Amino acid sequence: MNDVSLPLSEILHPDAHLIVGSAHLIEPKRNVVHVSSASGAWELEYDELVYAVGSSSAVQVPGALEHAVFVADPERAARAAKVIAAVHASGRVVVVGGGLTGVETASEIAEARPELQVTLLVGTAPLAGFGNGSRRAVERALSRLGVEVIGNERVQSVRDGELVFDSGSTLSFDACVWAAGFEVPDLAAKSGLAVDAFGRLQVSEDLTSIDASNVVGAGDCVVLPASNGAHLRMGCAVALPLGGHAAETLLHHLRGTSAAPASVGFLVQCLSLGRKRGLIQLVRADDSPKPFFLTGSAAAWFKEYICTLTVAGPRSERTRPGAYRAPKAPMHPQLAQQA
Repeated sequence: MNDVSLPLSEILHPDAHLIVGSAHLIEPKRNVVHVSSASGAWELEYDELVYAVGSSSAVQVPGALEHAVFVADPERAARAAKVIAAVHASGRVVVVGGGLTGVETASEIAEARPELQVTLLVGTAPLAGFGNGSRRAVERALSRLGVEVIGNERVQSVRDGELVFDSGSTLSFDACVWAAGFEVPDLAAKSGLAVDAFGRLQVSEDLTSIDASNVVGAGDCVVLPASNGAHLRMGCAVALPLGGHAAETLLHHLRGTSAAPASVGFLVQCLSLGRKRGLIQLVRADDSPKPFFLTGSAAAWFKEYICTLTVAGPRSERTRPGAYRAPKAPMHPQLAQQA
């Protein structure tokens, strides 16, 4: 497998000091973070803290961690690739999850290993947030690739070589790829910061923690008020602009001025269907689907272009702060009525 990682030195400004390690606890009242690295453990003091710990694959279902593989980070994706490569011809690979990650993973495996039985488990239908036309196009693409789609089954547990459903039925597999949702680290909860039911840091409209005035959050690990964040979903289309706004808010904190509310909207949802085909669903600023969508090789090219932007955008900030731009949030209903 090729190494697709990018050194942080190519992204960060030269004045940034990089520490490779783990944060175990934040003490907001003392303004310190408990950190450990290869050189030892210590307390790192801060004046302002940006909380951006991201997310990982959700593994609440019993047995998933022990008997499935994951693709949410490079290390586990590399292990998943090795496990799938070892599956014998005509073996079954089950992908659990009907969202973007599940559909892309099932498509990629089916295209690369057409001799395998690839099964995609979805809640009801794949890509519930897409329009009816685009969903049908995805279902046709999956069918052409030989992917079996099973809906209306909920996984109760994962055993060695077998899924157990709530209905009591089972499904055997040679490899199981888990792509059913995300969860966030429990660092904020352990640190006594206000979190929602999913453990995400609760922030105000400008991304400041609701109970720590010098903590700013961004990315999958935070939840905004409904007033400007009800339409947001986990993913790079939200994490990138939230990161930029977190930097702006932090600068306002240092200057003693008020920061504006974060404003994040959407333009498209995109996915690859193997290496040669894809689908682009145009959406409104609130992420609801428009009637228009694009499929085929042109959509695959556009998906690859979007992937490059996730790196090129932040990299441009190294020398041109503010260069990265994102769509604005939909107009608040009350303001829309007044307009």
